[in-house]
Amino acid sequence: MANPSFRQGIRDSIFILLAVGAFGVAFGVLAVEAGLSLWLTVLASVIIVSGAAQFALVGLLATGTAPVLVATTGLALRHIPMSAKLAQLIGPQPLRTRLRLAWVLVDETFGLTLRASATGVEDVVAYKTAADLMLYSGWVVGTAVGALVGSAIDPEQAGINVVFPLMFLGLAAPLVRVRRDWIVAIAAVAAALVATYVLPSAWQVTSAATIAALIGVFVHE
Repeated sequence: MANPSFRQGIRDSIFILLAVGAFGVAFGVLAVEAGLSLWLTVLASVIIVSGAAQFALVGLLATGTAPVLVATTGLALRHIPMSAKLAQLIGPQPLRTRLRLAWVLVDETFGLTLRASATGVEDVVAYKTAADLMLYSGWVVGTAVGALVGSAIDPEQAGINVVFPLMFLGLAAPLVRVRRDWIVAIAAVAAALVATYVLPSAWQVTSAATIAALIGVFVHE
């Protein structure tokens, strides 16, 4: 019988599976359009596991390696406080467990894990493992689907950019509990919609997420 915390992690991350899967399709389509091969596109999602960094990679690919390194390094800096907090939550664990949890250290499952820990989930490791499996599966499978059909799709005509606000809605759904959550979620969707029409694709997700995070800091219940 599956660990109760693992089952709870699966249930709580169903929306993330769907939203990240759609996001992965968008990445696959745009990556192939930018000139990446199918296998390299999928490999990026298998290894990097960072939507913001991968979209920045695709958007800045034509400008050279330096802008890509600067952008992705900046995005990766948030993993330092995230790692410290996660280490505090899980306590002493074998090296293989810590490496597994660090492999999928992303905002969505990190946020779910924080909330689950605060609400008294029994096994934080099992919970995050389940959430990570859901997100990772959706991301890699979505990327593969997008890469396979990418050469036959015009991203603008297909409305690929609409995936961004939909992704924020899907990711916010499991976390929305109080008025502040709703305000931040709506702000993220609005920011994503504005970014879609104003900013280059490389900065859309990052900018929308940053705006929503800042609103979350200043908006109180």
